[in-house]
Order: sequence, then C-alpha cells, then structure tokens
Amino acid sequence: MTVKIADEELFNEYQTVMAESISDWKRIAKFAKFIDKYADDETISNRDDLASVIDAILNHEMVKLSVPMYRLKMNGMVGNGGQQYVSRRVDDRGGYFICGIRNLHVYRGEITQQFTRDEAEFLKDLLNNSSIENVEE
Repeated sequence: MTVKIADEELFNEYQTVMAESISDWKRIAKFAKFIDKYADDETISNRDDLASVIDAILNHEMVKLSVPMYRLKMNGMVGNGGQQYVSRRVDDRGGYFICGIRNLHVYRGEITQQFTRDEAEFLKDLLNNSSIENVEE
C-alpha cells in the first residue's frame, strides 16, 4: 500500500530519512527531530500527514506526494532501458542525469523521474538553455 501526503516539506524529510541505511527506529527518531523542529511552525499544512508517515515507515509502506508529478521525456532518445527521461537520485547526492524508465533502480526507489511542476519547469528551461561546446583533442 502507498500512503499519499500533501505536504512537500514533510515528503522531502521522509525521502532524506529513508535514503539512509539505518533501522526503522532510528528513522523514526530522526523524523521525530524534524517534527519537534517544526511543531509550532505553520509550514506543515496537514498534521494528519505526520502520523501517516510514521505509520508508513513502521509498516514498510511507500509514501508519495499527492501533488501532480511530471516527467521530462527526452524526445528521440530511446535506449536499452526504454524511453529516456531526466532522472535524479532520491537522496540528492548526485545531479540530474538521463536514464531509461525500465532501469531497475527506478523501481527500487533509488532514482526518481517524477518532479513537481516547478522543478520540471526549471529542468525544461535548463535543457533549453544548453549549448554546444567544441572538444579539443
């Protein structure tokens, strides 16, 4: 089962905690620090999402952001992994890159090819502003 939440900041914290190779209880402890930090802040829009995320971690369920998500298809680029899309690691340790939709790491949740509208627009603009560079050998 997949738990859907609406709060983007909470979702980003969930992704950060899940990217670490630690026990579920340590994940909950790290997540509790996040909750304490923002307990009196208005940034977390739905307090029910907090309980849903903690339950999901303990029950080994996936958490997804319930806002519309978008992919950036690389037109004309199809490889062994199928259609190529702009991708990034979920732990944000690397930059953006291109990989196929059928890449096993996408299904394991290590790579994401889904972005919020703002991030997708930023990446689209970034790609449109690319240039050709001469290679000297």
